[in-house]
Amino acid sequence: MTRRARSAAVATVHKVMLFIPHLQQGGAERQILELMTRLPKRYQPTLCVYGHETIHYRDYLPPGEPRHSLGVTEMGPVGLARLVELLRTEKPTILHAYRDKANFWARLAVMAAPVPVVLTSVRNRYQGPFYATAERLLQGQSDRVLVNSVGIQEELVAWSGVRPDKIQVINNFIDVEKFALPTPARRAATRADLGLAPEDIALVLPGRIALQKHHVGLGLALAYLKRRGLLSSRVKVVLAGRRRDKLYSRIVPAWFRTLGIGAHIHYLDPMTEVERLYHACDVLVMPSLYEGMPNAVLEAQACGLPAVVSHAANRDMIVVDGQTGFEVPTLDHAALADAIGRMLVMPDAQRRAMGLAGRVHVTERFAADHILAQTVALYDELVAAKGLT
Repeated sequence: MTRRARSAAVATVHKVMLFIPHLQQGGAERQILELMTRLPKRYQPTLCVYGHETIHYRDYLPPGEPRHSLGVTEMGPVGLARLVELLRTEKPTILHAYRDKANFWARLAVMAAPVPVVLTSVRNRYQGPFYATAERLLQGQSDRVLVNSVGIQEELVAWSGVRPDKIQVINNFIDVEKFALPTPARRAATRADLGLAPEDIALVLPGRIALQKHHVGLGLALAYLKRRGLLSSRVKVVLAGRRRDKLYSRIVPAWFRTLGIGAHIHYLDPMTEVERLYHACDVLVMPSLYEGMPNAVLEAQACGLPAVVSHAANRDMIVVDGQTGFEVPTLDHAALADAIGRMLVMPDAQRRAMGLAGRVHVTERFAADHILAQTVALYDELVAAKGLT
């Protein structure tokens, strides 16, 4: 690119329409809002959602956003027609969709209302046969398919037949200033707010109450520890997140009671200031059956918590086994119990040292500026390739 072309690229302002189903609690929702606030001035972002039913991350939401709502609860012909009309009116340079349903409808919409650059972001694993088929058929409408984990990349290639050169891995980023180590006073205050005594050891499993997070397996591991006499009354397990799967959300409490560990479980509603949750607790536990890039692990490690995670939740090596926490084989409940047991008998100073090592690790690999630079470089590359600079 010549010097004149580079100058023109800097001067040109390109509209970016970010399209996501909703702004409920979730990692993709917060990532898209963080991206909006960090993009350089040459990219002018705006947000489009299905409807305004719930907005969880208001502290991240830029003024005036979401600027566009399709006014529907679920997408269909009406929502699609409104999205097509919006694209024709706004004429964005880039349409960047997040999550499976938004990816599907965005690529249908651009067939009727073409957009120069189309990006789709797949944020989770095991999307199911419908989406796997849709990805296979519609990949040609995407200039690049972005994923936040190598696990998702492998599945898209193996199950959906997406061309490897179409896919780019850009990990989630973490705001290490927001998700910071707590002061002793803040930790004491947040523990008191959550009803935790100074002597309690609090394990936290954040995120929605859903099959994916494998609360059933956590219950089996805790019951195993109880039989071995390692689950004292000091151990509290904090579950924080929306009850997405209604049937599963009813089963989980009954399951814990059946195993005789119900007294150890504390349920919290979704927290807007989720960093307070990490500041109050001692260990993150995430025995998920599958994950993309789990934001909760990034956040907890940045806040200085050691972590116990399944292999499925650690495909991108957020947790360094034996240094910043422990990784266990997915679905191995005995191994999960052993890892949690090691955390429980570990001196508090050693747990804190593991957590501090975790903060150093995620700060080096997942700092916001580093991940943002990759995203902006991709925008620049694709805009230049279309001759729009």
